[in-house]
Amino acid sequence: MASNDALDLSQVDPPIWRIMVADVVYGPYTLGQMRGFIEEGRLAAKSRVARGDGGEFRAAGAYLDFAAEFPHTPPPTRDDKPAPSNFLLTVQTDGDGRRAVISVLNQSGQFSELMAGTFILNAEMTAYDLRTQLSTVLAERGKFVIVNADTGQLAWMGLGTDTDQHARAVWKRGD
Repeated sequence: MASNDALDLSQVDPPIWRIMVADVVYGPYTLGQMRGFIEEGRLAAKSRVARGDGGEFRAAGAYLDFAAEFPHTPPPTRDDKPAPSNFLLTVQTDGDGRRAVISVLNQSGQFSELMAGTFILNAEMTAYDLRTQLSTVLAERGKFVIVNADTGQLAWMGLGTDTDQHARAVWKRGD
């Protein structure tokens, strides 16, 4: 098999999981790696885990992806909605992207544009979920930063590698 014919497993099992131990974040890991950690006893139902950049750290047993791995933990339900949160968003995009962003915000909860490209939103979702929705509609047409004012989560898209690394080094959540 030629190297350019290699199967890209990151499309099948992307490294989107992070683990927090003593306020140090490790990862990203694939779902397969996370399940391996559970098998090895390195990850417990109460271990703090997040899905995606800016995802909220919760007990590993609270994710449906791991419910079968922790048989003595009551499985989470998909009906569980996050508590309403206050978000601050800054978005840079073209006209079509702007319309798409406003559509997402309108479907998500109550929002207001404070100044051009800066929005506040109150919605029953996580920063990770909001990032996923905005990433889907913006694709390569823009960039954004999301701050969950209630949890201290920070999420973004399209800022570049250097900015990404600097943001991770500077932003500290107040857990």
